[in-house]
Amino acid sequence: MKIAMMTRWNVPCGVAAYAEPLGRAWVEMGHELKVFAPIEWNAPQTQEDEPYVVRCYRLNSGWRGLEGFFLNPQPFLDEDYDVFVVQNLELMPMPELLRIYPSIRGRSKTVLVIHEGKAPKDPYFYNFEWDAVVCFDKRYMGYLSKIYPREKIHIIPYPCHPVRHGDKSEARLNLGLPLDKKIIFNYGLGVDRNAYLVPTVAHLAEKYPVLFLVLTHIEEHFALFEALAQRYKFVELRKGIASTERLYTYLYASDAAIFHKPPAEAIVVSSTVFECLGAGCPILVYDSNFVETLSDEILKYKNFEELEARLIDIFEEKENLNRCLKGAEAYATKNSGYEIGKRSIALFESLGAGARRKEYIRIPRTSVRPKILVPEPQVVATTVAPAVAGLVGDSARETEITSSPNSPVREETLL
Repeated sequence: MKIAMMTRWNVPCGVAAYAEPLGRAWVEMGHELKVFAPIEWNAPQTQEDEPYVVRCYRLNSGWRGLEGFFLNPQPFLDEDYDVFVVQNLELMPMPELLRIYPSIRGRSKTVLVIHEGKAPKDPYFYNFEWDAVVCFDKRYMGYLSKIYPREKIHIIPYPCHPVRHGDKSEARLNLGLPLDKKIIFNYGLGVDRNAYLVPTVAHLAEKYPVLFLVLTHIEEHFALFEALAQRYKFVELRKGIASTERLYTYLYASDAAIFHKPPAEAIVVSSTVFECLGAGCPILVYDSNFVETLSDEILKYKNFEELEARLIDIFEEKENLNRCLKGAEAYATKNSGYEIGKRSIALFESLGAGARRKEYIRIPRTSVRPKILVPEPQVVATTVAPAVAGLVGDSARETEITSSPNSPVREETLL
């Protein structure tokens, strides 16, 4: 089957975290894939684009208040495909896409994958007709059933990255991390929220040798964690972007990973949690609607006291740790990119797209690793903002933070 997918790709975001394991699974099955990806405004790439990726448009001009979107129609019109899949339509340059959409509809089946947590306000969103609409779980049915016929709406879960386990000591040596610490890993676009957990970890550090490890590529977060690293010696910041392979190495090296997101008004999922479930690292998550569809696969906490208790359970290898790890592996296996990819192909075939195959043939995996693209980190002297000062004490209000050879801040190359 020939599949075209319009989506963000090879960047750190929830849409790409969904599309990448799905698209790569289709390629592994032997299908032909063409990815129409945006020329990103400022998001760094996690790896070099595959040969089937073409960047030919900018995201919606209202996205993050940026101007200058465009769409080159030729790749959409020149390619031959059986099904056209769009991820997160609200982000796309909808007026430009709508102009060529009749031609796309005339040559292929069209499928929309919903990432929007509520009905979009942009009227252009409602001008597209779809053969099928896919959402992640039943929570989305409430508003989607008011827009599309119920028979067109299909629930296909969010895909997980592959189940792969690694050796903790080997991963730590690879990353230059201490072998004798309890490592708490912090990662994700909202990792700055984890700063509020540091005092709780400080209490734990009185009993356990703890390392609060932060990995982020977001420059706005650097000063915050640099200041915390000066105040709390167990905090270490590493700057850089991680491919899935590198992210898994960090998870292998860690005793726990924490994702702290408060509730959202819209329907939401935690793409980072799904990205990490298959690595065999216990995941602690603030109990909010980001993870309300998960239970035994993760360890939830509602306050700082519960967070501390869950971390102790992990450090002491209590029974709920074993239950969590088994649940995570079972979930990631059932909802792997390959399994969700097969369900998507079955949907496409039910629409009449492509020729039905009795077997899915795996293409041998290449042994060549993708080239990781990492921007050069530039850390400049900065004064700690008032919000940061409140976390690290009054003495930090006039402190100038700079990088030095003895600083716990690491410049992460990720190569």
